[in-house]
Amino acid sequence: MRTPNLLLSLAILAGIAFAHQSALAADRTRPNVVILLSDNLGYGDLGVYGGGVMRGAATPRIDRLASEGMRFTNFNVEAECTPSRSALMTGRHPIRSGTNRAAPPGLPNGLAPWEYTLAELLADAGYATAIFGKWHLGDKEGRLPTDQGFDQWWGFPFSTDVASHASSIGFDPKIVEIPRLYEGTRDEGVRKLEPYDLDNRPLIDAEIAERSVAYIEEKAGGEKPFFLFVSWSLVHHPVIPHPEFEGSTGHGRFADVLAEHDHRVGQVLDAIDEAGIRENTLVLYASDNGPDVHAHPWTGSPGPFRGHLGTVREGSIRTPMMIRWPGHTPAGRVTNEIVALVDLYTTLAGVAGGEVPDDRGIDGVDQTALFTGESDASARESVLFFWNDKLAAVKWRQFKIHFIGDDLARRERVVDDLWAPRVYNVEQDQREEHDLLRDYLWIFRPAMQSLIPFVFSLEDHGVIEPGGSDRKPFRGRVELPFLPEGQLDDMLSSIRWMFIKHKAKEVAPFLPFEDPMAPPNRDLAEEPRTADED
Repeated sequence: MRTPNLLLSLAILAGIAFAHQSALAADRTRPNVVILLSDNLGYGDLGVYGGGVMRGAATPRIDRLASEGMRFTNFNVEAECTPSRSALMTGRHPIRSGTNRAAPPGLPNGLAPWEYTLAELLADAGYATAIFGKWHLGDKEGRLPTDQGFDQWWGFPFSTDVASHASSIGFDPKIVEIPRLYEGTRDEGVRKLEPYDLDNRPLIDAEIAERSVAYIEEKAGGEKPFFLFVSWSLVHHPVIPHPEFEGSTGHGRFADVLAEHDHRVGQVLDAIDEAGIRENTLVLYASDNGPDVHAHPWTGSPGPFRGHLGTVREGSIRTPMMIRWPGHTPAGRVTNEIVALVDLYTTLAGVAGGEVPDDRGIDGVDQTALFTGESDASARESVLFFWNDKLAAVKWRQFKIHFIGDDLARRERVVDDLWAPRVYNVEQDQREEHDLLRDYLWIFRPAMQSLIPFVFSLEDHGVIEPGGSDRKPFRGRVELPFLPEGQLDDMLSSIRWMFIKHKAKEVAPFLPFEDPMAPPNRDLAEEPRTADED
């Protein structure tokens, strides 16, 4: 009687062990994901994008990373830090999430707890998760990284410029809390550390690199794949290099921090190689937005483009981006296909076996085929750009339509309404200086085709107001220049009615519906009357 029971128990245990080993094998086939995000680094700063020694400092480590994978020359981000980080974390246009501006610390801001971040998605897919460095998506309890899917965090929840706050004339720590560094875990919570001030500002990225290296060493041999978000503070102002890099280039502070940034990225890449996980680690490097003119002349370069942080010109919303995924991403490949920051969410979800939520508007598209070289074409032809709560521009193929004006003078950030939209061919006119509207009125048709699905999704899902805690009620707003609300409603109603008729024709062809896409039926048109009929 005991022998069959023993055999049955052994069989069950063997089955459990086999299932466990199969799960481990599946985990090992999914790549580790390491995102390296620089801060305010311009398109023209890195050597491989025309900068490097031209900017006073070579960038050999990042340039090598580009040659080992795929480099993107038409990667589109958001106009400011918070919106870009929100787009990365949610796969949604920040205007949906109430994160359309970079709010100062202490004010209601950040991702609503209802948002489902990339970290949460990957954690639910079985990944270990960590972030070291800048968050800038909320500095209150409930909106910190450890509340949004990260197992552990060391860094700061606001912008790096807070490092100079305590040194400002008139700053009163009794009225305004001194900004501090944070550390914590999802299980144990977060605690505040020493002040983030001008004394430790130069040391921040060395600490980010050290902690990232330690995390890679710890997780490399683990059963779970890991997601590591390395969110650098460089090259954001105040531009103060680490003491080891102070004066190292002989070309000023910005060149020094550029050299340091390249070195720090190299430290993380070396850790991946030394841990023996290079072949199964997807590394993605990018910048959150273009340079900020506030710190002139210690600031980044937009390269051949015009514009700066806070505008939707190419110099602000087009940044470096590269991916290395050995055995999947072709080495040495360069593409000028349109890719948007929101696409990383959807693409990485597919790579990791995660599930993209279907209860909200998702703007990212899956770019796996482009990233792996299976296709030469992007999964998108257009991308929308917003400034605050306004639709600011639409990029479609090589064209860009601006709906609001902006003042590109140094230190000015003036946005105004335009009398008429402006159209630029950003392939031939990279600085967006020659308006083509008169001869390109036809371009509004494809622009509207990319806009209408977004507008429909707003009707279905709404938007979260800044500082909102969930998705209800939807009190946020989106302004669409040159489209009065009544006219937009009429247009949407017309489009919906055309769609209904078109579907009815497919399902029930015997019904007296005309094809909304066909020309008028001449048989039903009134024929000219003859003299006899009169």
